[in-house]
Parts: sequence; C-alpha cells; structure tokens
Amino acid sequence: MAEKNLYRIVEVSVNRGSDRRDVGIMTVRQALELPDVPSLEYTHPEFSTRSDSRFINRDQLQAYAFS
Repeated sequence: MAEKNLYRIVEVSVNRGSDRRDVGIMTVRQALELPDVPSLEYTHPEFSTRSDSRFINRDQLQAYAFS
C-alpha cells in the first residue's frame, strides 16, 4: 500500500443527476471512511482542481489509495 496516497486531498460531492452538492474537502483516507453511498463522487487525487471534471467513484478511489 502506498500510504502517502491516503493523505492526498479530494473533494467529495453527491451527484443526483444534473444536481451536484459538495460534501467537503478531505483526505483520501477520510473519504474512504464515509458510508458507501453510490451517489458520492470524488475528485481525482492527482489533479488539483475539479475544473478538470475528473470525478471517480469509490472503487476507483480505493484502488488508487492501495496501489
């Protein structure tokens, strides 16, 4: 496991169709501690802004954290 990946920052949001609500900014570890809710999306930890529109799901975030 690459422990340093657990301390990268992501922005978490809830995606409900055309409506996206911000949940918060947190570390990858904190994001993975959230309940497993299918509508949660995470910004990719390698990119610094959400303007790239690179959102990933929980499985992708978990794979990133433990790669």
